[in-house]
Amino acid sequence: MQPSPPEGGWAGLAEGNEAGVYESLVQNARSPGFVASRESGAVALRSPAAPSVLVVNRVIACGALQPPDEALIDRLAALYGDAGFGIELGAPLCTGEVLGWLKARRFRRLTNSQMMVCETSAVKTAGRYDTWARSSGLRVERVGAEQASLVARLCCENFKVPAALGALVQAGTAGAGWRRWLAFDGDRAVGASLSHARDGVGWFGWTSVSPSHRGRWIHAGFVARQFEDAVAAGCRWVTTDTAESTRERPDPVYLNLKRFGFVDAYLRPIFVRAPAHRPG
Repeated sequence: MQPSPPEGGWAGLAEGNEAGVYESLVQNARSPGFVASRESGAVALRSPAAPSVLVVNRVIACGALQPPDEALIDRLAALYGDAGFGIELGAPLCTGEVLGWLKARRFRRLTNSQMMVCETSAVKTAGRYDTWARSSGLRVERVGAEQASLVARLCCENFKVPAALGALVQAGTAGAGWRRWLAFDGDRAVGASLSHARDGVGWFGWTSVSPSHRGRWIHAGFVARQFEDAVAAGCRWVTTDTAESTRERPDPVYLNLKRFGFVDAYLRPIFVRAPAHRPG
C-alpha cells in the first residue's frame, strides 16, 4: 500500500534529504576540489577536481521548496560559468514553461532517475539479513575509519569515476550520521555502500559490487543491514534513487528495492548543459 506523503510531499522529502546528504559529504571533506552552496533551497555541487563527473557537478532540490523561476536558473548557471553541469527537477516541477527556460539556456534532457521512498514501519526487517547471509555465503559489515579508503576505492572503481572522488568519499563520510559498509566473500571485500541517518530520515546510496560478484544479490544484503541500522537510528523514512526501470529494460536494483517495500515517489528528469565551446 502506498503510504501518505509527509508535509511537503515526496519531492520535499526525497530532494531535501538527498541535498542535505551531499551537502554534508562536501562540507565534511573540506577539500578545495569540491564545493557545495545553497541557492533558494537548492544545493549546487561543483568540482574543479572532477569537472566532467555529473554526480559532483549538478544541482539537487531545485524548486523543492518553491517552483523554480528564470532568475533562479540564471543564478545557478552563473555559479558554473562556462562549465557543464546538470539540474535535477522533481517531476511536478517540469512544466512546459520550465522546460522552455531550460531549453533556451542550452540544457537538454539526459535521462530520468527513479526516486523511491520507504516508511520503515511498513518493512519487516527481522531475519532478512540472516536469511540472505545463509543463502549467499557472504556477509555485510558496517566499518569504521580504518576501512574508509577501501570503501572509497571500491565505490570509485566500480562506478568508474575518477580517483579524485575517492578523497571526497573517504573524508566526507567521517561526519555525524554517516555509515560505511563493506560486503565480504571470506576475507575479500567485494562491494561497498554508504548510508546516512539524520532527523528521522535515512538515505542509501553509492552501492557498488565488484564485477566478479555481480548477480549474487549483494545489493539485497546491503539494504537489509542498512534498514536495520536506519530503524535503530530512529528513522521513519528512507529515501534513495536508482535508474528508471521499464518493461523493456528492467533495473535489478529497482526491483530489489520494491521487494523491500520501497515505493515509487516520482521520476526525476536530469537536464544537462554542455561546457561552452571556446574557439581556438
